[in-house]
Amino acid sequence: MERESTHAHLLPHCSVLVSLPSLVEVRERSVYSRRLERLWMFIEEHYSNPDIHLKDAARHSGVSPDHLNLLLHSFAGTTFHGLLSRYRVEKCLGLFHEKNYTLTEIYSRCGFSNPTTFNRQFKKWMGCMPREYKRLVRSRRRSAEQKSPTSILE
Repeated sequence: MERESTHAHLLPHCSVLVSLPSLVEVRERSVYSRRLERLWMFIEEHYSNPDIHLKDAARHSGVSPDHLNLLLHSFAGTTFHGLLSRYRVEKCLGLFHEKNYTLTEIYSRCGFSNPTTFNRQFKKWMGCMPREYKRLVRSRRRSAEQKSPTSILE
């Protein structure tokens, strides 16, 4: 069910992210645009706020909302909302691996305002529900712990 990729986290084979360049690669493509670099800083700083909007990001980047989406489409093949939801989902992946957070803690820390939106966006990008992914991570963690038993001398 899972596959390692150029991304930092375990991805199910049905994840859209498997076939997309990593966010690092997307960011490198947009380095030629000072306005998109401002957008990246804005997203990194504000992604956990569920109330950020395209107009806020555009204002921070110094362009109109339409022009910002045009730039994103040209450099990254996406829109602001697509980039933001992907960024949030990838931040969620980090929390799944960091420690045993509840799903509510994960979605609220990553800027999703409710579980329905979180589930829909997670399924869109990952190809499975957050609960399934959490089980997969937990199972991988348990099997890794069983493979490396601690010695009595430690």
